[in-house]
Amino acid sequence: MSRRQAVATMIAGVMIVLGLLAVFALELSNTQARSKADVEGRVHERSLLAAALIDSLFSTSAESSAANYARPLAAPHVSPAVMQQLAGGNRYAVVLTPSRRVIAASAGFTAQARRDLTNSAALRLLAAGGPWALGNVLPYGRDGVINYGLSIPYRSGKRYLLTGLAPDLIGRFLLGELRQLPGVRGAHSYILDALGRIIASTNPARPTGYQFHTANQLMVLHHAHGEVAGHYYDHVPLPHTSWSILLTAPDGPLFASVSGLRKWLPWLIFGAFALAGVLAILLALRTLGATEAVREARDELEGANSQLAESLAALEASNVELERRAQELARSNAELDQFASIASHDLQEPLRKIRTFTERVTATDGAALSERGQDYLRRAGASAERMQRLIQDLLKFSRVSTQGRPFEPVDLGRVTREVLEDLDEQVNAAQATVRVGPLPTISADAPQMRQLMQNLISNGLKFRREDIRPEVDISATTEEGWINLIVRDNGIGFEPQYADRIFRVFERLHGRGAYPGTGIGLALCLKIAQRHGGTVVARSAPGEGATFTVVMQSHRTEAVTDTSPDLPPDPNDSAQEPYVAA
Repeated sequence: MSRRQAVATMIAGVMIVLGLLAVFALELSNTQARSKADVEGRVHERSLLAAALIDSLFSTSAESSAANYARPLAAPHVSPAVMQQLAGGNRYAVVLTPSRRVIAASAGFTAQARRDLTNSAALRLLAAGGPWALGNVLPYGRDGVINYGLSIPYRSGKRYLLTGLAPDLIGRFLLGELRQLPGVRGAHSYILDALGRIIASTNPARPTGYQFHTANQLMVLHHAHGEVAGHYYDHVPLPHTSWSILLTAPDGPLFASVSGLRKWLPWLIFGAFALAGVLAILLALRTLGATEAVREARDELEGANSQLAESLAALEASNVELERRAQELARSNAELDQFASIASHDLQEPLRKIRTFTERVTATDGAALSERGQDYLRRAGASAERMQRLIQDLLKFSRVSTQGRPFEPVDLGRVTREVLEDLDEQVNAAQATVRVGPLPTISADAPQMRQLMQNLISNGLKFRREDIRPEVDISATTEEGWINLIVRDNGIGFEPQYADRIFRVFERLHGRGAYPGTGIGLALCLKIAQRHGGTVVARSAPGEGATFTVVMQSHRTEAVTDTSPDLPPDPNDSAQEPYVAA
């Protein structure tokens, strides 16, 4: 081999090594980007959960208040004494028509308050059809006022009850909820109105009443999430209000696993190996000379090998650090789950007391109450029970990924039979027929498969037509490592354009009074299927029932976090000899 050929061969080898190192560095960079996206996703989920919990608290209070105020506001003319009673310890209370004509008002309803009705965001939200609303901070006295609106049924339509709340009072109430949100060191939580006025804040430097006014603060108000001035923020609107919840955290603690030295480590490794490649070329050229040059080149090569060993040792240290960060992330998830459990207990305890006391009042003094009083007690108990179910369903949804069990062989036929035993009373009450074909054994999380089957079967029993006995058919097909689990019913069905929308959290196509439930069941089914490397597809038409197809990998050994798996084509339905549970 000539000198030129030797040099060309050496350069080609070095280029190949450098190319492989570049691919390695790029993959590490992509991994860091995905890790950062995961952190941002968890922050957003935390924002959505906080918004849902706060909305549930206000919704429960608003429903009870609307029922209590319906009778005193049913009269054509509302007396000043009634208005003063409705105002309570608040700034004022005023009753209006949908056209914003004032029917009655309590003391404290000033001319300024009357003029500000034209700017009341709460009234705009009520006019849009909301059952209750909270608006921006409006001028009133020294600290301002927040309009809290309720839509009250009236014989000729409806009336609006608007109560003026002190911002500081409602800020103290919401501060207790914000302090329950977990976060890294230096993180803060805010509730803002549409004008950038702080309603509640965990940041002592930005208390209630502070107005966002700087360029960075105004930019945050108009973007859902992003980074500004070394902080990451996530901005989520609160339903039925002109408010939003804002979570902020310093970039350093929040993205600790993908910042600092760990961000630049792949490029340092790339540079070290590139330098080793250049040295190897020089050594190879010198070996083409005399024997002394060969010996010197061998010495330098040994030095390069020593540097390579040091680089490998540094890489090993990096792997140890990554493992430590993974353990910290696992601990953070455990703390988040502990927070969810604590929040669940603290939220459900007053609800349990409400249900206990209403049951006791019904048992001890029910005969002495009027029909209206008994109806109020039943409504209060039902509202508390509905809130408990909502909290429990939210916990189930949040724990699909954090508290899943290892995959093991699961007999879907046996799981379905156990679920039908649990639903026996519901099946008999609906006079329903449930037909179950042969179902395979797959590798899965057994408790989550039970949740999946129970939600899909309950869905078919719940959304039934009044004039037809419910029928639910369950079957499955398997092909090349995939299972297509099919659940059909003959219920009310839905419009095809809602096939994706029904899998969203809290999404309901019907009023809460029409069919029971919290709107989380199908979202839970989708999340379970995605954890098993699959998805759920819904097909239906109004009055023709619905078909839910769960596509999953039948032999998967561990859970996945990718929510957009590479799925097989749409399954072909196959009829097999079923057994019937009626």
